[in-house]
Amino acid sequence: MTSAINPINGPQVISSMNASIVVETLLSRKGQHVPAHWRRTLEGASIRAAFRHLKIEKETIAHVRTGVDYANTAAVAAEVEAGTRGTDVNGKPIVAPLWNGKGEWVAFPFIARHKDKGTEYVRMMPASFDNLRPSVQWYLNGVPVDFAAVSGYLTAKEMPSDTPPRCFTVKADDVVSIG
Repeated sequence: MTSAINPINGPQVISSMNASIVVETLLSRKGQHVPAHWRRTLEGASIRAAFRHLKIEKETIAHVRTGVDYANTAAVAAEVEAGTRGTDVNGKPIVAPLWNGKGEWVAFPFIARHKDKGTEYVRMMPASFDNLRPSVQWYLNGVPVDFAAVSGYLTAKEMPSDTPPRCFTVKADDVVSIG
């Protein structure tokens, strides 16, 4: 099921999104706080080698801001002011290239594509109010479990952090609903 923003009734839930639908949905919500829901199956370096036969999924629900240029965020501005991040000749903050130069913007600042893999990703910033933290539900072989049930199977890459993320870069195909 796919649909776009309905100007009368507001955003509609979209399932099995792809990048073009995400952009269509978010264009009228640029910079606004919107709910987002994504679910991904962990693979490769996320799971310790001895446990890669297990199906482990991570489902996240968060309030995010979309269509925001990372270089224009308050955190980056603070780094420039503190002298810990440089600026280019036009005074714009220097931001590392996507995936060490292997990324390209398809629809800036919404969608990026990994040049080698061809995979498209949605760029979203965490909500900037009320210290909202994403909620996470883990699944082990399709059954909902708490983090403790899967933590022993995961590599450090998947361990929770006390530091909230500066942005979410999510595979477009993993987005369940947004807006």
